[in-house]
Amino acid sequence: MLPIHNANLPATENDILQVEHSISCQLPTVYRRVLQEVNGVSLANGVLIYGTEELIERNETWEVEEYAKGYIAIGDDGGGMVFLMAIQGNNSSVFAVDGGDMNPQHATLVTMDLSKWLQNGCQ
Repeated sequence: MLPIHNANLPATENDILQVEHSISCQLPTVYRRVLQEVNGVSLANGVLIYGTEELIERNETWEVEEYAKGYIAIGDDGGGMVFLMAIQGNNSSVFAVDGGDMNPQHATLVTMDLSKWLQNGCQ
């Protein structure tokens, strides 16, 4: 059982399409699947995976478009690290970058597989 603190109901296809329209890009396929199962989740370890409601605001706050072009922020650890995924391709890798830096070249690979990472409680 995942150490889930709070999980939202699944996102609708319309919710996802509205986000994609707002941020002018298509979300990574694996992240879309996550949203279709749970539209945002916070885990007991402090990790927050953004749902459609947080996604636009958080990407604007972190200025992802400017500082991490080609990536999307999908969550954070509650301690200043932001989780990024590449927008291009069918990659399911997740990277962590300091929210004060946001440079993907300074990011650390967290996992090669978002789904497995979530199944393991983001450990």
